[in-house]
Amino acid sequence: MIGKALTRALIARGDTVVAFSRTPSAPSTLPVGVTPALWNPQDTHATAAALTGCDTIVNLVGASIAGTRWTNAYKHNLWQSRVPATQYLVAACATMTTPPTRLISSSGSGYYGYRAARYDVDEDSSPGSDYLAQLCVAWEAAAMDAEQFGMRVAVVRTSVVLDTIDGALPLMALPFRLWVGGHVGSGTQPIAWIHRDDLITLLLWLIDHPEAQGAYNAVAPQPVDNHTFSAALAATLHRPNWLPVPAFALRLLFGEMADALLLNGQTMHSNRLNPDIVGYTHTTLVPALTQLWKER
Repeated sequence: MIGKALTRALIARGDTVVAFSRTPSAPSTLPVGVTPALWNPQDTHATAAALTGCDTIVNLVGASIAGTRWTNAYKHNLWQSRVPATQYLVAACATMTTPPTRLISSSGSGYYGYRAARYDVDEDSSPGSDYLAQLCVAWEAAAMDAEQFGMRVAVVRTSVVLDTIDGALPLMALPFRLWVGGHVGSGTQPIAWIHRDDLITLLLWLIDHPEAQGAYNAVAPQPVDNHTFSAALAATLHRPNWLPVPAFALRLLFGEMADALLLNGQTMHSNRLNPDIVGYTHTTLVPALTQLWKER
């Protein structure tokens, strides 16, 4: 979702893009002009060769954390697809005579762990201790290792990215489309969110500002609780908001993932980004959702 949207934006403004894929020869929905490259994390020589001449890497690797029960096997997949994969990417850069000057690497709001509903977090807040927080901490550390050989590293702690095709929003909207929507659990848990287009704007801003490094929270300036988010979904989809989803049912269905992603959250802000300077255009939830449904 993010990689395709970012690639379109880069091509549109005249950048040259190399896109890594496990199946680079398969039919692609990426724009014409993208150079495909095989993504084989352990082949650092091939990775380095594909990166030759590039000045920036945007690292978006990682299996989806949403929509799937976190079995031990899937948690292993979540970890391997992020931490070792990023370590291999950085190792490839270390072999280059002239590595890219910038690495912009994904992380997530899960870095901060479970928090009380009214507990605010920003980039200076400490990490949590649950599985997802530990994953984000290790993932970020793998990326920051690139600083050892002169690369400027920024990590983007992404909140829930709103998009109508991929990600969490279609899953969250489905009960409302079926006329059985309502708040989740207590409804008091905060939801930090960002419109897909504003996340792309942030990534472009980080690419274009060499001084930017360290952690950045990718979040709209108005986080909401689940009650408010559910009401906004109902209003913009013209559906009722009447059937709460009990916490025990979500835990039965999704296990640990339910607590990590659905029943808890963080009131996340950024103390390092001014939305007006970065250029966010979707800062209020109902207008953001309204615009997204018009795309369909």
